[in-house]
Amino acid sequence: MRRILYVMTGVAVLAVLGWNVWRSQTLIASGAEVLLALAPVDPRSLMQGDYMRLRWDIERDPMKIDERGGAVVLGLDDRRVATLRRLADGSAPGAGEIVFAVAASPGGGLRVEPHSFLFQEGTADLWAAAKFGIFRVAPDGRHLLVGLADEAARPIVAAPR
Repeated sequence: MRRILYVMTGVAVLAVLGWNVWRSQTLIASGAEVLLALAPVDPRSLMQGDYMRLRWDIERDPMKIDERGGAVVLGLDDRRVATLRRLADGSAPGAGEIVFAVAASPGGGLRVEPHSFLFQEGTADLWAAAKFGIFRVAPDGRHLLVGLADEAARPIVAAPR
């Protein structure tokens, strides 16, 4: 009986992990591409090992959000660069707009995750030119950071080693 319980638990864990991987891969393949501007970060602490600390420009907006988090509506320009428009109220976004999920910071402001970007050792100089984060966004606002872009909104790509 105990063996069956272990097997069932293992199958359940694998099913949940598989579901999450499938959802993420689907979002990467079919989500809308959105670029969020990075806010300036102290360059002395920008690079630490093999990751970059990120801070998002829209987090500086004084807009307050419920402590449980929520979503905002972003306006997109012709390069898909986003600007904060308003809190999402459940209505459909307009033309050139997209819903984007956010969390609440301790002070009630907006918080966009993630706040770090991992990259291969020895490529820090390449990533230092980043001005935008490239996100893939689902219609419900769920998003994944898939890369960084330079000032001209071109994706930064590390050469294979």
